[in-house]
Amino acid sequence: MPDESKSSLYAFYAFYQLYVHLFYEGKKPLSFDTLQKRLSPRLACSSMKTRERTSLFITWKKRSASQGEYLLRGCVGTFAKLPLLEGIEKYSIIAALQDPRFPPITKSEFPGLKCSCNILHSFSTIYGSSAPTGDVYDWEIGIHGVELRLRDSTRSRILSATFLPEVILEQGWNERETFRSLIRKAGFLGDIDAALDNWQEYFVEVIRYEGNKTEISYEEFNQLLGNAATNQ
Repeated sequence: MPDESKSSLYAFYAFYQLYVHLFYEGKKPLSFDTLQKRLSPRLACSSMKTRERTSLFITWKKRSASQGEYLLRGCVGTFAKLPLLEGIEKYSIIAALQDPRFPPITKSEFPGLKCSCNILHSFSTIYGSSAPTGDVYDWEIGIHGVELRLRDSTRSRILSATFLPEVILEQGWNERETFRSLIRKAGFLGDIDAALDNWQEYFVEVIRYEGNKTEISYEEFNQLLGNAATNQ
């Protein structure tokens, strides 16, 4: 998976989906190929084929009026393997309008947004049925995201939760704090520290993965949108 260090056409394309949905719903949007032709080489685009199937997450943040920092406004994605563009088109809207933690993003909020597209790759089971002697701490903060599946015997079910690589880093968690937060996020109702101290009894599977994250602010998006409109 190539490194996308510059502003990416994929992040722009995700922002563009919400733009069309909010302001031009019902009108035919520009295709990815058209945008790529009009904006290249202003935006980087990895060699990844647009029909290649991948996992991804789309994150929306909104600039705080009082502090100027960006706060989470919606984040939804999938570990299912979808064609890249289909995944961006679908989850850019779901993350903006259907994240159950937040109300739908409105037109008035649009100028304060920032959008990131995180394409996930290099999935590896470090503990589970395929790695019964694996090390649940065999991952690196700042590099890996972690997905945890664990037993909840009180409800006879398997719970799951994940944190993307940047979330762990932004929160400043160490490995144990990450697992504690994952257990809580999964909805575990028992003693979290006891489950963590006796993880062999509770953990079903631990998967590490990496992500190629790119993001774009409204100001960048708006400028590039103008370029796409004029470069015909």
